Parts: sequence; structure tokens; C-alpha cells
Amino acid sequence: MKKIRNILMGLSVLCTSAFAQKETVKPSFGIGSEVSEYPKVQWIQGEPVTRFDPDKIYIVECWATWCGPCKAAIPHVNQLQKKFGNKVVIIGQNIWETNPKKVADFVKQEGDGMSYRIAYGGGQESDFSLKFMKAAGLSGIPQTFVIQDNKVVWMPNPEQLSEEAIQLLIDRKFNLDAAKKMDPAKKYDGLRKLIFEEKAYDRAMVVLDSMLEKNPFEDTGVMMKWVLYGKMGKPADGISFLKQAYDQHPTSTIKYLYYKTLEDNKQWDVLAKETAVYLKENPGDDADASEAMIAWYSAIYGQGDLKGAAALLNRFTVNSKNPQTLMRIAFIDQIVPAAKPDAAIAAAMFKAGEKSLALDPVNLMLSGELVKRSWEKGDKEKAKKLTEKTISDLKKAGGQEKLVSILEQLLASLKKGILPSDQQFKLWKVESNK
Repeated sequence: MKKIRNILMGLSVLCTSAFAQKETVKPSFGIGSEVSEYPKVQWIQGEPVTRFDPDKIYIVECWATWCGPCKAAIPHVNQLQKKFGNKVVIIGQNIWETNPKKVADFVKQEGDGMSYRIAYGGGQESDFSLKFMKAAGLSGIPQTFVIQDNKVVWMPNPEQLSEEAIQLLIDRKFNLDAAKKMDPAKKYDGLRKLIFEEKAYDRAMVVLDSMLEKNPFEDTGVMMKWVLYGKMGKPADGISFLKQAYDQHPTSTIKYLYYKTLEDNKQWDVLAKETAVYLKENPGDDADASEAMIAWYSAIYGQGDLKGAAALLNRFTVNSKNPQTLMRIAFIDQIVPAAKPDAAIAAAMFKAGEKSLALDPVNLMLSGELVKRSWEKGDKEKAKKLTEKTISDLKKAGGQEKLVSILEQLLASLKKGILPSDQQFKLWKVESNK
């Protein structure tokens, strides 16, 4: 599931890569860092940027097609593009994806609703991810980097990009303290003080209800009320409120909060019913459908119905044509931790991984994972055949000579009866993204 970071204080929803590693190294990139060359990317829309011009302001907004909060931020970013035009260079930097066609199709579908420059970065070991996200110790999106005078001057969430703050950049009067005061979420500072410092919960509820009178289901306000009900020890009221928000204004944030709250309270029957209804009424194959599917799986698994959980995974694998959704199924045990191994669920995960790889054979990380699973299970022939098929698919597609070479090295090792070490797989990942 998507993870909430700083939910109590920052109240900012982020998508984290399912395979992001916790950073143990001190970040080497951040506010004040100098930049000159733009990382190596594939430009999908707009005039390419290869070097940062010291006379221009750049807003680089990191996003992914599978990230609900990222998609929710697109209208705001697009509005900034329309308002400021060529006064700022806005770049929608797609990251942590391995299918450029899928990204291009998404951008084309958005049309005028996503009118700024778009660049495709690639997977976690891509040039952009390594030089910006990983170097900064970041593993969540959406994430924005604001650059002026060839230096990173601000690293906000896109919702913090107020028009007033951008005007300060244009007027060359920008500073972080001023930008923070202009943060749209600042209006909740007094409420945070009531909740977290004074613990005046009843008074906080009155204030919050007044603030939400015009827009009762604004994301940040809903999250604040969710937290407040928890502080007041009223989980039933919290669930009832989220249910109302879910029925009337089901944003990605609200859906996540509702599913997560039902899960935390082990209301498996309700969670299964809600997600089943949602998917019946919204039979898509996008990030929101994927999120509902995972919540439904969590409910069935929570009920102890392992057979039903495996059947659900198989059902979605058959119906899905989205390699990202299928990959999430392949790694479902990392999203919904398994209490104990189950052969049927493991088989369903593997089947989803195979289909994802067939749709997106450039995913070296997934290819390596499936090979490891087959090998460690004792099915060495399966590991070899899987690698051979991926090589064949890549050769048919063309333009992936480097990846073909890496997989041929893998295949040669497997034929010798040797499964390469984890370190070797990491080195191949780095090599594939050069």
C-alpha cells in the first residue's frame, strides 16, 4: 500500500517505491547543491533540457503513473504552467517506471491537462533517480526540486508550490522562511497546536468543522479529522466520517485513509465489501484500482482465507494488462506481509511476475527476482527458460542490446549451474541504466 509519511505533523501523502531501500548514507544532495547538467532522460513532451540555464527558474516535479497523489497534483502543476508560462521551466520528471510507452500514453491521454515538459527517467538505478532522489535520501513521491542560479533552493511537495512563492522566485526575493509562510497547509498550524500541544480535542473539532464548512472533504482537512478522531479515542466516529468522505469525494488520499483505517481496525468484512464494490463500479487497471485490489487482498488474507486470497490474485493477473499492477501482485508479500508462506499465493505471485515481464521485458529487477525464485525453489530449468524467453522478447523489440548482453551473461552463468550473487545483480542493474 501507499505509505503515509509525517501524517501527524506534515500530513502529506507520498507514494514510496515498493522496492526502495532505507537510506543509511548521509544525503549528498539537497538545498544548496549546485547543478549544471540535466540527468540523462528520455524527453516525451516539450523542449528538452540538457543543461540548467543560470538565468532560468526550474521546477522539477517527480511523479509516476502508478502514484495517486502524483496524479492528484497534476492539475495544480498544470495551472502553474498556464499562469507563469515561460517565466519558469516546469518539468514533470517521471521516475521509478520501466515502460516509456505507458508513460507517453498517459501524457497523451491527459492532453492539455498536462501541458508542461515531460521526461521519462527510468527505474530506480536510472541517472535521474541516482543523482537526485537517491543522492537526496528520498524514497517518496510526489517530490519537487526548485532550481535557481544553478542551485537547488527548495524541495517541497508540489502542493506547497503556491503562486506567491513562485512569484518571489521570479522577483528574486525568495527565501525558505517566506515560502513556508505561504504554504497552503499553514492554515492548519493553529489546529495542529490545539491537537498536539494543547490536546484541546473538543475545541479543535469545532475549529476544524468551521474550516471545512465550504469544502468538507478537502484532503488535508480530512486527514486532520481522521487524526483527531484517533486522538479522541473515537475510532467508530472516525470510520463513519471516512465512509462519508469515501462515498461523496473518493480522492486517492481519502480512499487510502478509509482502507487503511478499516485494515488497522481489522474490519475485514467491511473492507472486502467496499473494495469489491469499488472495483465492480470502476473496472479499470490504473493505480486506484491496484490500490483497491491490494486492500481487498489484505481483507481476504486477514480473514484467514488463503485460498481465496490466491484466487483473487490469479483473477487480477488474468484481467490486468498493466505491468506495474502485475508487478505489485508479484511482490504482494512485501506490501501485505505474510504471516506464513503459502504455496498457492507464491504461485499466483510468480504468475503475475511472468505476465508483467512479458508485457515489460526491460524490467531487469523483476527478471532477476523471478530467476532467483525459480532457482531457489529447485526449478533451475524454469529459471533458464524464463531468461531465454526474456532475451527473445527483447531482441524482437529491438534497441535493448545492453540489457540483452546482461541477460546473456546471466543465462551463461545459469547454464553452468551458478546463480549469480545479489551483488552481481545490483551491478547489472547499475550497468543497464548507464
